[in-house]
Parts: sequence; structure tokens; C-alpha cells
Amino acid sequence: MSLRKSLSAVAITLAAIAAAPAAAQAEVDPVGCTQTLGYDNTIPTWDQYWAGKNDPDAVLPLGQGTTGAGGGAPVNGSGAPTPRGRNLNRVLQQYWGAMVEATKNNTGSKPKLIQKYLGKSYLGRDFSFYVAGTADNLSRLDTPDGDAAFWRGVRAGDIPTEVGVEAAGERPAFAWVTATPHGGEAAGAESITRSMYELLARTDCENAKRLKNLDVFYQPVRNPDGRDAVTRTSAFGFDHNRDFGTQNQIENKLMLPEINKYPGLFFIDAHQQSNGYFFPPNEDPVHHEISSFSLNFIQNGIGPALQRAFNDQSAQYQNYNSYDMFTPEYGDTVPSLIMGAAGMTYEKGNSEVYGKQVYDHYLAIDTTINVTSDDKVNLLSNWVRQWGEAVQQGEQCALQPNKLVSPLHDTIKQQPKGTVCGYFFKPGQHTADTAALLKHLQSTGVKVFTLDTPVAVNGYHEFGNTKAGGEPQSVNGQTLPAGTFYIPMAQGMKHWIQAVLGENPFIPYDYFYDVVTWSYPLQRGLSGSGFLMQPLSPGVKMTALPTDANFGTVPTGVNAVYAFNTDSARGLGLAIDLLDKGVNVYRGAAPFTAAGKQFYSGAALVDGASLAGSGVNLATLAQKRNTPVTGLSSFPVARKQLVKPKIGLYTNAATIPSNPLFVSGANVNGTSGHCALTNGGASFCEALHSLAVKNEIPLSTLIPVTSTDITDGKLVSQGFTALINPGSTIPTTTTTGGVTTINATGEALRAFINGGGNYVGSNAGGATSVRSINVTKLNTISTTNLPEPLITPGATFDGTYDTTNPVAWGFDLGGWIYRDSSGNPVFDTATLDGASVVTYGATPDEKYGYESGATILTARPAVVDVPFGSGRSVLIGFNPFYRSWKEQDERLVLNAALYPKGATIGAPAPSPESAAPAPSAAKVEAVAAPVAEAKLTETPRAAVRPASKADRDVRITVKRSQANKLKTAVKVAKLSKSVKSKIKYTKTKTTYTLVVKGVRTSDEHGRKEWVSRVTMALDSLKVRPVSALL
Repeated sequence: MSLRKSLSAVAITLAAIAAAPAAAQAEVDPVGCTQTLGYDNTIPTWDQYWAGKNDPDAVLPLGQGTTGAGGGAPVNGSGAPTPRGRNLNRVLQQYWGAMVEATKNNTGSKPKLIQKYLGKSYLGRDFSFYVAGTADNLSRLDTPDGDAAFWRGVRAGDIPTEVGVEAAGERPAFAWVTATPHGGEAAGAESITRSMYELLARTDCENAKRLKNLDVFYQPVRNPDGRDAVTRTSAFGFDHNRDFGTQNQIENKLMLPEINKYPGLFFIDAHQQSNGYFFPPNEDPVHHEISSFSLNFIQNGIGPALQRAFNDQSAQYQNYNSYDMFTPEYGDTVPSLIMGAAGMTYEKGNSEVYGKQVYDHYLAIDTTINVTSDDKVNLLSNWVRQWGEAVQQGEQCALQPNKLVSPLHDTIKQQPKGTVCGYFFKPGQHTADTAALLKHLQSTGVKVFTLDTPVAVNGYHEFGNTKAGGEPQSVNGQTLPAGTFYIPMAQGMKHWIQAVLGENPFIPYDYFYDVVTWSYPLQRGLSGSGFLMQPLSPGVKMTALPTDANFGTVPTGVNAVYAFNTDSARGLGLAIDLLDKGVNVYRGAAPFTAAGKQFYSGAALVDGASLAGSGVNLATLAQKRNTPVTGLSSFPVARKQLVKPKIGLYTNAATIPSNPLFVSGANVNGTSGHCALTNGGASFCEALHSLAVKNEIPLSTLIPVTSTDITDGKLVSQGFTALINPGSTIPTTTTTGGVTTINATGEALRAFINGGGNYVGSNAGGATSVRSINVTKLNTISTTNLPEPLITPGATFDGTYDTTNPVAWGFDLGGWIYRDSSGNPVFDTATLDGASVVTYGATPDEKYGYESGATILTARPAVVDVPFGSGRSVLIGFNPFYRSWKEQDERLVLNAALYPKGATIGAPAPSPESAAPAPSAAKVEAVAAPVAEAKLTETPRAAVRPASKADRDVRITVKRSQANKLKTAVKVAKLSKSVKSKIKYTKTKTTYTLVVKGVRTSDEHGRKEWVSRVTMALDSLKVRPVSALL
């Protein structure tokens, strides 16, 4: 069937499904539309536009292709001269640009398409979103009193509910259709292109009403680098669908603040899976702050409409399985929270030919637009009401209760505990990282204020003052100082505020698919702040924080010493910036108070004469880092000399994986610039992004180091001061004939550390790399056969920080430990041969959220500092670079890399010596001498003991009495031989658990289909699982 005929057939079918009575329809038909289906021949179809252009990359007809990801398109190519499957980003953007051009002169009720350019991806590909509507509607979109400003005002709570409801019959609603956050799931872009053409070209009255009722926002490509590479991730190897809330990837960072200016009734996030089609209704759990409007529209409006449409065409689909709306990181949960939209994931299988992949997505998109347009006034009125409800909840300091959305479950585990009236962040604490968080929140529409005067408060809760199960504790009679940042909950964005700032998400049902905790303040280490459990007194004066606020102030005149705190990642970045430019920087060995300000351990102390001699503009750097600087007359406390750093970042290979910062060249493997296209580069690219992109550590300081570089002795010969190993096992030993010896790589690494180098290694690989060369005895305990499995899939714990150790400088107010995986090592205290810099506290059960079997962690080391010769190894028992989420842990890494090796210097006035440029490592005498070669042990130690990978397993737990039904469900699901080979069952006195080993990868699509067969079989057997890790 031709493209035009297939589209016409779908349009007629869907119009018939949703048709209004004839009399009513006649009353509202827009002027000039036709009663029968027709098309405007001035709007070119895809095939018409590309005909005769001889573009070798344009796929004709649209949707032509094979089965599988991308419909058979090759990586970073089209398959020319016979292109197939997914179109390259360039080709799509050209056609969309042509449609903008074709409609640019339309006026009145005629359709129009406009472009909203966003910017460039990491690899320089352009991307945009587009808006389709009537020319009249679009002319009023962005005016000062236009529709976008109006609906934003409603969302903010600035426009009364009754005014918004009245406008629901007069103004168009907004709707969002997006695709390809996962680049290899490509068909959504072609589907969206079809949808856009239909909306612009159809002349029938049904379509004219859609244009009148809705401004439809289209984003065909959210991940252009991944799309062209037919690869899931961004060019840095990050999953965009785990970054939608935090927005660390440039595509999300550019996109979210812009699209959030246009809050919509629904937000489609088009994905792909292996077979069939998934669309809502959704599975549990749902975050308690998602509004009733959002859930009702998804579960009771759009979901049933999609079921009818697919039933009418006898198309396969699935509901109630494998997708939740719990973690605020996805393309459905984030829009639901920040827009109040019906945020939805649509997943089309790629086992059918590409044209069918495209068609089914088109059918779902078109149905969603229709059901929304047909009930626009009612839906928009209810959308308006949710914001007044949010403000009212905030005024009452009330959290929304948990709810279940799936008929497969009948018991809510818990309800949110406590009250939250507003969040506070004190001035002078973690200033730059706090400012970054506040700016991020403001970009999503959150109102932030500063207190004009000191304010006495009751119900004061500081982060961490919480009992088991997440029950917050508070004290009365506290004072928030003037300048405190305050985020009141009595505002429209209350749901989003609580979802991302809350200590505990209070999971309603122990089903989880990704991480179980994510609190933004805890991830960033913003200790000392918290929330109020009682309202502020009436009349408290506060001032709105400007969105461009910058706290990077410097004193006027000339000062002998400049001081600034390094209790933020960006503050440490400022110290590195200065050192990189040759300015002499020390760090205070103890906290102090000066010029009326509190300085925490490790505060940076810059010699004024050295700064003046360097020609560096401190004001510019301080503003860049948003870090306030204070002028002093002398050094206030004893201090440690920092050296000009040269920090190596281990690549986990003999070469540098091609990436956006090192696309090609000497020693670079490949030329694509895409990390995911080179095996083994994931951990390196994640760390590179966290340090060089997010924290902007200059590449003159941060340098990739390969295994060959280590073997060749370049760490020593080229003057490296530190080596960061992001979790890889460096090949330091060789086994020949059953005998294992330390090889040249291991000898060179040991020589580097022994001679004064700082080694920073994370997870088991980081520890094994130096354990094997006898730099440390530190081992782990085996967690594979514990009586109760250790399950910590993104679980948060209290940490105790030893701030007398430079690794923990700046953590005077405390902090937290985030286990991103159950497989994170558990260090064996009996083998500790250094200092436990960060130690697990006695965290009450589920204080911050879900975890299981975690009492074994209490009082164990989480970060260890092991001196060896003149240098040291700092071993971190988790991934500090996880998704670039954790400024707190990035501080630990930077502290360790900068670890000063020289003796403590007293606190005299500046001198000619301190006025010199920053010294090299060779010019600073280490406190400890290297270990003599004769005393080096040559027999390597074994690798650390194996860790649990329980959160890599699918686990479904039922009551012990339902064990046979669980086995029956597995049998009914007809699992493949490969999956069956990984199955085992475990039991306790009260429960029975199905365990499928090692199948929970970051790509959930590989398991979704068979997992859903098991859960649906359990439902048919009336089994309600106790918990599940799916």
C-alpha cells in the first residue's frame, strides 16, 4: 500500500472512532474545511519532496526498511545507494525545514509549522523542536500575553484557577510528541514525520478542529548522535532516558528548559522494544507526587483509546507491565511532574519490518491527538485545576498519598511521612553546587527566594535527621540566617520540588526497575540544609532569586591572601583552574573563621603576589565557578602546599576510545566520536564527562592515560601527579604456566605510587589493580552467598567523614554514601591497612528508601586512604561518576587527586617563597620516603573477593504458600532456553523467590517481553507478589 493510501486509511478509521454526532460537529466546524478527507497539494509528502533531489541518503518511500533496530540502516550511514530504515538526522531536519517553508505565509485558520532551534549535539548535529497549529494560534504563542505565557502562569499558580478554567474554552492546549531518546529506537521519528504531514496537509473538518484545539509540539529526534549511530546512548555513552531530570547531557540540557516553556496535556516519549507494542495503562509503582489528572488521563483516557484503536486493527499490544512512573528521570515521569502532562512511554517492537514499526507508532500518536482534541475543554480545565490543588497542598505542607494504578496489585506498602512546608539551603555552604541546583530548579519553573532577614523557625528538619522508614524529625527554636535560599511548597511546581528534593521517595510497592533513591540535595552533598515541617510565620520578607544570580564575588583592591571554600565540586574546580594557570594555592589544614565567614577544612588559600604575577583574572574565574572569594591579610591557619596537577584518567585500553573530546588522532581508537561504538570505553567516558564537561576540569590538567602509557613508565617520566581509575582492572599481572607475576604495567604503576603519585580507584576493579601489586592488603567480603541478599540498587546511606584527612576536606557538615549497584564492593574491615576516610553509618532500615540486607554495611569502610611510600591509593567502594549525578562523590575524587604530599606549613605571613608560581610535584618534598626496592613484595595478591550482583537479577518474591503458582507462571510464560538456564528459586520461612541471574542490564527491552509474560501469568493465577526487581 502506498504511503498516502495507508495514511488515509488510518485517518478515516480514527476519525470514525472519535467522531462526534453530526449535528454537534456541524456547529463547530471551522470555516473552509471539507466534510470529506482531502489533502492540500501545496504541502509535499515525504516522497514528493525528495523526488528528483537525488539525495543518496533519503529513504524512499518513508518507512521502507527491514526488521531490527533502525530498520537495517548502518551505523552513521544510510546504506546508500539503496538507503533503508531510519533516515539520518540531516535528512529528517531538511524535510521538516521544507515544511516550515511551505507553510510560512499561511494566515488565519490555515495550518502552519514553526521551528524552535535548540542547538547542537555533542558531535555538532543540529536539533530542534517544531510546533504545528493554525497560523492564528501560532501568532499568539509567544507574545507577552500569549498562550505560552498564560499556561505557564496557570502552572506557576500566578493565574487563578477560575481564570484558567474559563480560558480552557478559548485558548488552544499544548500537546507533545517526541522520539529517539534512545538512538537505536528510530521508528518514532518517521512516525512523527507522518503525523506532522497529516496535521498540516489534511483539509477535512476533523483535522481542522484538531489544529484549532491543539498546538502540537513535535520533536522527531532527541538524540541525534545516537540516532545516526543506531545506538542507544549519547556520544558520551549516557542514556538520555536516565538523564531527563538531571539534564547533564547537552541535548537534554538545551531541550528541557525550552520545552518546559510550553506545558502540555500529554507528552509522548516514543521508544522501541523487541516485539509487540507497549502503551499505557502503566504498571506500579507511581511516584506519590504525580497528579491525579496525569494518572487519570493516562490510565482512563488515553490508554483505553489506544486499546480500542489497536483492537480495531487486530494489532498486538501490551499494558500494565514493565514500565513504572516512579523515578523522576524518564521521558514520562519528568513531563508528568513538571508539565502536569500525561507523560507516556510508547514502545513499538522492532521484530516487524520498519514500515510496520513506523505505522504502529503513527497509529498511537494519531489516536492520542484525537482523543485529546475531542475532549479538549474538559481535559484542559482539569489540567488547570491540578495547579491550584498543588498550591493548596503546599500551603497545608501536605504530601500527596501513594496510590496503585495497576489491577495486578492491591496493597500499598507505605504512605509518605511527615510534612514539608519548604526547603532551605543556608548561605555560605556548598555555595557553587547549591547555586547550580537552584538554577536547575528555576529552569523548570520553580520559584526560589532569599530571606531578607534572619528568621526564627519551628519544625526545622536538617537532611539526615530521619528515623527508619523515612520518618523525618524536627526541632523548634532555630534561626535561618539572612540570605538563606528558600523554596516554598505553596507554588504550582510543588510536585516536582518534592519529587527531586525529598529525602525518601516512599515507594508504594516493592516493584522497581531502576534506582530507588535519587534525592538531588543528597546526591550533591548539600549537608546542613533541609526543610521546614511547620510554616514560616506570616509576613516573613523574602526576595525572588534572579535566574542569572552569580555568587562568584571577589574583594576589591589588593590582598595578601585570597580564600574560598572547597566544599563544592565547583569550588575545587576553581582551585584547579588557578593551579593550572600557575598560581600558587594552598589548602587550610583546619576550618577557620575570617572576615565574618566560615571556612571549612581544606579551604583554598591563594597567595596574592603569586596571583598578581600570573596575570590571571580571579574575578572571571570566580564568576565562572560561582564561588565567592574573600580577601585576607595573611594565612589564617596551618596549610598544605598544592602542586600544579597533572591528572591522568585511565582509558581501560591500550588506546583512547573515540569520544567527543578526542574524536580522532594519535592513539585514538576510531573516528566516530561516539563512546558507545568502542568496546570498553563506558567507564572512561562517564568519568571524562563528569570531570571535563560537567566540572570543566581543563584538559591541560586532565589527560587520558592508556595501559601502554602506564607500561612505558609515562606516569613517572611525564610528571603525572595523580591517576584516576574509574573502576577498571588494570592488567598488572601475567600468568604463565600457572604462575602469576607482577608484569611491567604493574611495576610501573607501583613505581608511580611509591614515588609520590596519588592513585584514585573505584569499585572492585580499582581496588584489585593496586591490591595485585601489593600496594594495599585491602580486600572485600564475598557477598554472593549471604543469608539475606544485599540489594542496593541506587540506595542511600549515612556516612561518617574524617575531615582530618585531605580526602574528606570540605565535608565538615557530613554527607551520604550512594551505592549505585548491589555489586559495589563491601570492604573487609579486617584487611584495612590504611584510614577509613568515609565509613558507613548505622542507617536505620529504609531511612532514605528501599534497600535489603544492608545491615552488613554498618561501620564498614566506604572510602579508604592507603599510604604507600611517598604516595597513596584512595579506594572508593562505589562509582563516583555514576550518570554524572554526584557532585558529592566527585569532590572526593578531586580531593584525592589533589592530595598534598608535603609537610604541614605554619601560618606565617606571605613570603617570597609563597609568591612563586605553583610548584611542580618534583619540587615538593614528600613527608614519607619511597619504599626501598629490596622491600617491595613481588608475589601478587589475588583479586578482591566477588561481590553480589543481586540487582542484576530479575527477582519476583511471593508468599511461601504460593510457590507452586509462581512455578506455574514461569512454565506458562514459555521462557527461552537461554533464560531458563539462568533460573533458580530461593526460599525463607515466609517467602519464595524466582531469581533469573544476570539479565537486568541497562537496556530493559531485552527482558521486557518475557518478564511481562511471567507477571501476567501471575495475575491470571491471582498471585500478588510481595516484591519484585524487574
